Amino acid sequence: MTTVDERSTRTQRVLVYLVVGVVLGGLFVAGYLRYHSARATAEAEAKADRLVARLAQEGARAPSRDQLVRLLGTDGGSICVDPAAALARATSDTGFVNGAGGPGTRPVLAAGTVVRAQLLVIEVYCPEKLPAFQEYVSGLGFADVAGG
Repeated sequence: MTTVDERSTRTQRVLVYLVVGVVLGGLFVAGYLRYHSARATAEAEAKADRLVARLAQEGARAPSRDQLVRLLGTDGGSICVDPAAALARATSDTGFVNGAGGPGTRPVLAAGTVVRAQLLVIEVYCPEKLPAFQEYVSGLGFADVAGG
């Protein structure tokens, strides 16, 4: 059996616990303040209003303004990171399949409305990236389908 020779004093251990507690508490407070500072700004609300108006013009049912503000913020969130990148295109392409799983999955011609909302988001939040995404969309095949 091995015995441990304790070399720290009770005061040293209490001091370490106190420092760790203060650092963790400070990180908690900083995280809480940062989270609440990311609340809706006037710019985010204005962009959400523009997107709601554009969706209404297209005849689509828009999410609530608050949902758009929380999801897209002022910069469009993940949609505007690089909408024409390979990963974003591959993710979009997975939505244009027949619904089968595994080896039965086949691409289909979807309704053009599938990407219209994404185009509107890019138009409102990151218009500088719209031409590249429109080039990707122009290469897709769409069909007139029921409900589209």
